[in-house]
Amino acid sequence: MRAYREKIKRPHLYQLRELALAFTFCGGFIDAYTFTERGGTLAAGQTGNIIFFGTDIAKHDLPGLTTKIATFLAYILGLIVVTTIALKVKSKYKRIFCILPIMFISLVVGFVPTSVPNVFVVPFLAFGIAMQTIAFNKIEGLGYRNTVSTGNLQKAVIAWTKYFVNHDSSQTRAASNYLLLVISFICGAIVSALLDNYFGIHTIWIAASLLVIINFCYGLMVYHRDNFYPGEKL
Repeated sequence: MRAYREKIKRPHLYQLRELALAFTFCGGFIDAYTFTERGGTLAAGQTGNIIFFGTDIAKHDLPGLTTKIATFLAYILGLIVVTTIALKVKSKYKRIFCILPIMFISLVVGFVPTSVPNVFVVPFLAFGIAMQTIAFNKIEGLGYRNTVSTGNLQKAVIAWTKYFVNHDSSQTRAASNYLLLVISFICGAIVSALLDNYFGIHTIWIAASLLVIINFCYGLMVYHRDNFYPGEKL
C-alpha cells in the first residue's frame, strides 16, 4: 500500500512508465492485427500506409487504396478530437474518456467477419488509436508515441550513444525508457501475430481486454490521487 501511495504521488500520473509500456504493447498488438487480418493496412502506422498507398496505386488496387485513404483521414480526425478534448475539457478523468473509443471499437471489430470490406473496419481503429497516442504521449516527462516505434528507437539510440561516448549519466533514464518502449512495441506485435494463428479475427479482443484493465487501473489511480492528494497534477 505504501509503494502504491508513493507511485500515485508522482507528478503527472498519466506519464507513469507502466502505463506507457502497456499502451505501447497494445499499439504494436493492434497494428500487427490490422496488417494480418484487415488487408495489410496499419491502424496507427500512417507512414507505412502512405507507402502501401503508393503500392496500391501502382497495382490499381482500388479497395486497398480506399481503405488507406479512409484510415489516414480517420487518424487525422482522431487527432483533432483528442486535441479539442485536451483544450476544452477540464475533468481529471478526460484521458480515460479518450481511451474509451479504441477500447470499444476493438471489442466490436472482433465480431466483424473478414467478408466486411476493410474500409468499414480499419479507419475506426485508426480514429481510436490516434486518440490514445495523444492522450498518453509522455513517459516520465519524455515525449514518445505508443503506436509507432521508429521515433522511440531513434531516441533510444541517441541517448545510449551520448551515454557511452560522452559518459553522460543523465541520459540513462531516457535511454532505458525508450529502449523499453521499443521492446514493448515489438512484443505486442509478436504476441498478436502468434495469437492470430489460434484466434483469427477475434485476436483483437485481447487488446480490448488489456485496454479495459489499463483504463480501469489508471482511473483507480486518478480517483485515489484526487482523494489522497487533491490539487496535485495528474
